[in-house]
Amino acid sequence: MPVSVPDTLMPTESVAAPHGWLHRLGKAVLWLLAIVLLFEVGLRPFGYGSYVIYRPDQRLLWVPRAGSHKVTEVNHQPITISEQGFRYRQLLGAAHPGVYRIFAFGDSVTMGWGVDDDSTYSGALESLLNGRDCPSTKFQVISAGVNAYPNALVVERMKKVLEDNYHADAVVVAYSFNTGFERLPELQGAERQKFLRRVELKSIARRSAIYNFLIEDLLRELVYYRLRELLMQGSWNTAKERPDLDVSHFTRGLEEAKAAADARNVPLILLLLGSEEETAPEHPYQKAMVEFAQANHVPLVNMIDVMRLQNRKTMFMDHVHPTALGHALIAQQLATTVRGLNSYATVCQSGSGNSATSAVTVNAVPVNSGTK
Repeated sequence: MPVSVPDTLMPTESVAAPHGWLHRLGKAVLWLLAIVLLFEVGLRPFGYGSYVIYRPDQRLLWVPRAGSHKVTEVNHQPITISEQGFRYRQLLGAAHPGVYRIFAFGDSVTMGWGVDDDSTYSGALESLLNGRDCPSTKFQVISAGVNAYPNALVVERMKKVLEDNYHADAVVVAYSFNTGFERLPELQGAERQKFLRRVELKSIARRSAIYNFLIEDLLRELVYYRLRELLMQGSWNTAKERPDLDVSHFTRGLEEAKAAADARNVPLILLLLGSEEETAPEHPYQKAMVEFAQANHVPLVNMIDVMRLQNRKTMFMDHVHPTALGHALIAQQLATTVRGLNSYATVCQSGSGNSATSAVTVNAVPVNSGTK
């Protein structure tokens, strides 16, 4: 006998509808994931996903992780970070006779924003020094610059490298434009740990090609560069200074750099960098660097003076970062100064590097106020 089924138990469209909705949602999610994956894979041949990663560091806040197949954020030029965290192809062992080693410290200009390994001013300087005068001496010029470092961290990294006994024969400390970050090294306790966690999270995000493309390419160009001065007063616009930063803060850093170099009998060279529009030092920190060099008889390479006589459109790729041609010009000026050091004369005469350095001369490059 047929059994009747109540209407309430019969399948209806109202019961099937949720299942169909979930099915469509699942398909949409799968398609979205497929598109994201395709986008991620498709961007990688163009260099995205290969930017330098930075690891958190208790003392220096962020330092580059090693990598030999990386590219610069701008222009996607090859960039090599050694296991020791420098932009240098070779690992640095204990210095040995016949080697004269120079370290350059600074921000993204020194690290080589948008140029390949050989076109940084460090790479160009190494080629110049190895090309003449001292055939029996091998010159190594190591870029220890780090993107976004303020002057305070530039000096701190220089001190650490000297403490780590890399046997520097001379050091170059370059002016940093990141004056909006000068107080970061002073973070303490929970605030410092929070910042370091942010560094770690960003290092994870920077492994993504999509993140590189959307955030560090498009967004950087459309928003960051245009609004940076509003967000961080004193950054890049060298005519401005954050009101809560006094010049003595910057000068103390230079004093610490000189003291660290003097303690190891290592010549210190100051490199004064300027923006594309500058014809004389404008930021108080720039002026303080000139005054410090004069007062303490430290060699100063004043690139503001040099650049104002050039076609600056060919020297700069943006407001502050030099082109390969600009880096080559910086290297030429530094080479003149290095050749004026007593330690350079000593190794050239003796034919062996890593000698004890003596007092430096200050007349290789004129120290002046920024105008002629």
